[in-house]
Amino acid sequence: MTVDFSTLTAAQFTPHIGQTFRFLAPEDRSTIVEVELTVVKERPDFTPRWAKRTSFLLTFEAFGQKELWNGNYLIDHPTEGPLGPLLIIRTVPLNPERSCFEVVLN
Repeated sequence: MTVDFSTLTAAQFTPHIGQTFRFLAPEDRSTIVEVELTVVKERPDFTPRWAKRTSFLLTFEAFGQKELWNGNYLIDHPTEGPLGPLLIIRTVPLNPERSCFEVVLN
């Protein structure tokens, strides 16, 4: 999927909360881990004045402790297709039985 990242909005992801996404390797598009989109949050405090849209945060969670760390991955959704690569950051989960990852689009 060729996307102008500057035009992506939180509203485009909100209907997909609770759905399964996959993180893919950018080189060969192989599946690294399946994750659930759990949070979509606008971040106006991180939005540059010249931006075309409001910055936002996507939070993904996976069951179990995955061995995935910070890196550039594609985000794949069954109906939207692959997007990226994007820098995905591992964060501290609220539930210790899950792995948590975030993407910030400024």
